[in-house]
Amino acid sequence: MMAVLILMNGHERNSWKQLKWMFFSTAFLFFSESAAYIFRGNTDGFSRLMTGIGNFVVFFLNLVLIRQFIRYMYELLAEKGVTPDKWYDRIVNACIVLSLIILFTNLFTKWMYYFDDANYYHRNTGWYVYTIFNVACILTAGAMCIRYRRSVKKTMFAALLLFTFEPLIAIIVQTFIYGISITNLGIAIALSFMLVAYLFEWSKTKEIKQRRSLNVIILFVIMTIIMSASVFSCILSIQRMSSENSEGDSMLLAHMVSESVEREFIEPIVVSRTMSNDYTLLQYMKLGQKTSPASVEDKISIYLDSIRNGFDYQMVFAVCDQSGAFYTYNGISKYVDVEQDPHDIWYKEFLESNKTFNLNVDTDEANQWILSVFVNHEILDENGDLLGVCGVGVEMKDLQRFLKRYEIKYNLRISLIDQDGRIQVASDAARIERDHLQISGLDQIGSDEFVYESGADSSRMIKYLEELGWYLVVEDLNPDKINVIEITAGSIIIFFIGLLMMGIVFFVMSGRERKASKELAERRKISLTDDMTGLFNRRAFEEDCANLVKNDRVSTVSILMMDVNGLKTANDTYGHLAGDELIIEAAKCIQTAVGELGRAYRTGGDEFVALLTCSEEKQRDVLQTLDRLVGCVKCSYPCELAISKGLVVCKEHPDLTVDEMKDLADKRMYADKEEYYRRSGKKRRKM
Repeated sequence: MMAVLILMNGHERNSWKQLKWMFFSTAFLFFSESAAYIFRGNTDGFSRLMTGIGNFVVFFLNLVLIRQFIRYMYELLAEKGVTPDKWYDRIVNACIVLSLIILFTNLFTKWMYYFDDANYYHRNTGWYVYTIFNVACILTAGAMCIRYRRSVKKTMFAALLLFTFEPLIAIIVQTFIYGISITNLGIAIALSFMLVAYLFEWSKTKEIKQRRSLNVIILFVIMTIIMSASVFSCILSIQRMSSENSEGDSMLLAHMVSESVEREFIEPIVVSRTMSNDYTLLQYMKLGQKTSPASVEDKISIYLDSIRNGFDYQMVFAVCDQSGAFYTYNGISKYVDVEQDPHDIWYKEFLESNKTFNLNVDTDEANQWILSVFVNHEILDENGDLLGVCGVGVEMKDLQRFLKRYEIKYNLRISLIDQDGRIQVASDAARIERDHLQISGLDQIGSDEFVYESGADSSRMIKYLEELGWYLVVEDLNPDKINVIEITAGSIIIFFIGLLMMGIVFFVMSGRERKASKELAERRKISLTDDMTGLFNRRAFEEDCANLVKNDRVSTVSILMMDVNGLKTANDTYGHLAGDELIIEAAKCIQTAVGELGRAYRTGGDEFVALLTCSEEKQRDVLQTLDRLVGCVKCSYPCELAISKGLVVCKEHPDLTVDEMKDLADKRMYADKEEYYRRSGKKRRKM
């Protein structure tokens, strides 16, 4: 931003050029620092490369800036006629060479700094050695500033001293605390003050060129727009990156939850499937159909109890399709009656679904009506005929504890819903089989991948778990994993501080330039004005004629040559005061007659000219008005004011040059003068 300002000044001092390159180096340093910051924490090859390059360039440019600063001071002092001792330069060069050796050695040894497995920067022993050489360079520069302080203005000395000691203080602080680029921020702030000091001093010199306040305002607006665009594009990029990262992180969490949920249900499903194919249970179920349910009650109870103890389920059951006997590890607890008992409707729905197994949520009558998820599996004989249904019941509170761990740890809300969107499993018992989730196109969601839906305050991932026959819904209640406000707050504050500083710089420059422009305009006006009459002078007339030729506008004007008659007689008879009075009165008449219809000039002692930019009718009015005004003049000396005139309408002579038309107007004026003397009978005295 500052580099743009410097380049637009068209200033060619060597010190100014060096300052310009310091700003370029600082801008690139911050660009490299940003790259190192953006890619840190990412472990892919490209991110590691960018982080490594960014950090290397930052350390390298720190040395470049020190070298440029020393050169800047040498150039600044040379412009003041001071030749500093060379040993300052030699010490700095030696320290920079040693620092570069450490920096390049670090590419192979990691002695100065290194990156961990997560691609985060860490110092090593060599960093302190590198820093010692840097401090030596800064102290040398500070010593040079102090020694030659009398050769520069106080404001410049303060800025130079700030550039040396502010980064030095930052280095000392950063020796104990690092993670924020305090040193680089110190360099940028100090460099900004150097620019202000330089511009303040430069604005007082003769080198400043004519500027318009409008140019300064336009430049300020352009640079404000550039800065604003940079900051807001940075914020938008971070928001976009946050959105992309958030979606990826949310999907990763959803996959993790999905795998855990499926693992949680794998065991009861496998146990149910194993029971349905167990030869012992099949024989007991067949025997119960041939004899009576009670005849196999003890055997089936013992079998189910072994399953319960082996896998720690509160409910293990088997239902005989023929008799409806509901066997548990405690014996026959009831007889299923789908027509009379609404609680048994699950059995009918399961058989009508034509599924080998399914899950349903129900209360466990045999265990104090505890809410459970039952895994039901059909039992078929060797001919494929239905013998009944078996399965296990998983207590809902166990599933809720499992879901709650994920929800608390990752700020999620997890639900298992059926095809109608009704919640079957959730950590909040009040939502189970009461709440519905409104999800459009639920039947279109498959089991291959999660469907991601982004909301204002949360995101939602939905996937069909084919093994369970339910949909898993994972709501991420904190989709913005990156706090954009927290990250950008510092940048926004720095932006407004920079904007304020830039405004101050422009205000100072604008004020100085307005003053200089006003002074220049006054000097130019004086140089183009005739002291005696206040009309424009010959120089102004020649410039205006040259501009007419340059812009091809000669045909738009008429040239009116005028001369005061009898000036020699008045000077000889009554003195030069009488002649001056005639000239001044003539000028007043000419200025009044021409008015806004052109510009009037005094080009010699009693010679006047006017460039008229009006119509020919108006030109005749000018001549008549001039004659009338001249006739009304009463001089304090017994002199009569008379003016001879010669007019040439330029568009009537396209083949003549401006000089030729001036000669023609001059001839017509002298002809009018001869006619005046002939008519008045006065004798003409020649100079």
